[in-house]
Amino acid sequence: PSSWYARLNYSSPAPHLFASAYGLLQQWSNTVFPNGHTMAAVEVPAFTLFYHGRMDEEDVPSPEWLAFDIEMAYGIMGSTRQSFMLTYQTTRPVKALYFDGESAALMGFGQLDTQMLHLYGNVSGPGGNGGSPWHGLEPEYERAMGLCDWLLEKGLRGPGWGFEGVVRMNTGFEMIWCDFGGGGSLRLVGRGNVTAPQLRGEDEDGEKREERDEVKGDMKKAGGRMHGGEGVPTSVYPLPPQPTLTDRPVSPSRPPMPPNWRDIMGPSEREPFLQTQGWGWFASATWHYGSNGLGQGKGETRARVLGCGITSWYADRFWGSVTEEERARLNLTAEGYWSDVEGVGNRSEALTKLGRRRRMHHLGNVTAEAAAGMRWETEVMLRDALVGEGGCSGMEWVGAMGEIVQRTAGHLIIMEEGARFGGDGDDWRNVTAVREWLYKLRGQSHMFLVSFLEYPREMKRQAWDVRGALFAETYSRCRYRYTRLMVDLPLSVREQDLRDAVEEVMGGICGVLLEVGFGVERAWYDLERGETSELKAASERWADGVRRLRAWVGWEGEFIRCREVCGWDERCYIPMWPLLRSMWGGRRPRPPPEGGPGNGTEPGYGRPPPPYRGRGPGYGGNHTGPPGRGMPGRSPIWMGDETDLWEPKCVKMEDIMPRTRGD
Repeated sequence: PSSWYARLNYSSPAPHLFASAYGLLQQWSNTVFPNGHTMAAVEVPAFTLFYHGRMDEEDVPSPEWLAFDIEMAYGIMGSTRQSFMLTYQTTRPVKALYFDGESAALMGFGQLDTQMLHLYGNVSGPGGNGGSPWHGLEPEYERAMGLCDWLLEKGLRGPGWGFEGVVRMNTGFEMIWCDFGGGGSLRLVGRGNVTAPQLRGEDEDGEKREERDEVKGDMKKAGGRMHGGEGVPTSVYPLPPQPTLTDRPVSPSRPPMPPNWRDIMGPSEREPFLQTQGWGWFASATWHYGSNGLGQGKGETRARVLGCGITSWYADRFWGSVTEEERARLNLTAEGYWSDVEGVGNRSEALTKLGRRRRMHHLGNVTAEAAAGMRWETEVMLRDALVGEGGCSGMEWVGAMGEIVQRTAGHLIIMEEGARFGGDGDDWRNVTAVREWLYKLRGQSHMFLVSFLEYPREMKRQAWDVRGALFAETYSRCRYRYTRLMVDLPLSVREQDLRDAVEEVMGGICGVLLEVGFGVERAWYDLERGETSELKAASERWADGVRRLRAWVGWEGEFIRCREVCGWDERCYIPMWPLLRSMWGGRRPRPPPEGGPGNGTEPGYGRPPPPYRGRGPGYGGNHTGPPGRGMPGRSPIWMGDETDLWEPKCVKMEDIMPRTRGD
């Protein structure tokens, strides 16, 4: 192919590694692309607060889950007849292993793949039996224990040092803490009974029950002492005793359902704060959206990636398990070029699918041998991260990639839309309108070119030939803008992966935008001499080239946003498991139709089935029974109706948490 945009390789893993890395620890990006492929070494600062909700007064066994936000911990374990909240604080910087994507989601297509491959060498669990009966949260505890045991066995953690936990995400970010028994890295600073008195209900005969405080538990043990000897509040509250329990955890026999399911699927609720509990959990996740169509934003800032401490299935040597599938589905050639032929069907839809192709990536075809290789690379990466600079050059890769996205994503949209002249065929004869349009387009193009382009001393039309020396010099300055000083540096294999991804992505961006920019400069040169005959065809090429580039980089999360400004009591909604928007208005859903999967996102009617009920994927794997008959398993059907994802809207509390219903 002659044009830069026609030479974009959609089968290359480089754009995916780039997008995966810049989106680390960002809620928005990892919700749009939930099937994680990347592991990273992260560090949490000293004095960071964590929260753990429980349904008993016992000390916490090891391992167990901590939430970065209290709203998440309360959202999961609040509104029961025995709800307790434990607050912890780190006493020193703490390192953790992070799995990207929606790695704490228990339904879907490939969210758990990286963890399953790390533990078992397959995506279905011990013995490859993915169709076993649903075991509640037992597989989750087995994953937690397996990951923590692996860190210990490899000498990557111990009491108070090393990688002491595992960071994951669903609606918000969590930490699997490996050892609550001691070491001093995590201190219990608060223990409270957060059980609330129930609302008044009716007895079977219809009479109103007397309102009574059904709060259970030992308030003294829960930290109930709040005043000094003379009834005056003390300036510093007493710290609870530091637990030393070292027991292994046991999966709850009936863990609470997510709050947005409890009053729909279960009996009528009398908990007074169930609605605000679920909304608070959802709202806290939106604080960590990070980069999206509204701008850069902040992700989960209480954890940061350590330099080049990143390993990924998108590295060249691990990539390839879905390439054949993609070539057939997306109409790609053996070289990865898009076959833009008449048989492609709806061209706009085809480009949209190309841009969103990473959403369907999974690791189900990975071999046990490849899984062992990735496990070894991850071990080496974590071991390096324990020492000094972690074998890294010092480049902040995640930050550099984020800068590239911030500088480029909006520019692509503006260039694509701006390249299309707004008039009809006759308007091309309106020299004034055409000149104004091209003047603005040239100015927008120059905002990108200015960093790399030196205008020739003598302006000639042939200077803007993309096969000329000026283009080659400008392209080189652009492609290697971030990595020129690293050419002669000795880099680890994983840092070479990151450098190569940046250079290939910058190369694609630079090639297309410089080709368009040089075309605009040539068109301006012609326009000043009264020549406009080639402009109409050129404008269509420019817009198409930028659209293809947008599809190639795959930054789809950067191109969606809530169009309106949300009110103070609203949040911009994208569907985050398990807090998916209710469409029942608080009514009990009908049973699924006989043998009918609906649209694949609910037990027959557009909503996913609640977690922890019925039969399911066992260890997160290959249960492929009909939707609506227990927990969903491993199938693209569970990606669901994506309208809410690609068209975000402002929602209120009632959209996420319908009002308490009456039976």
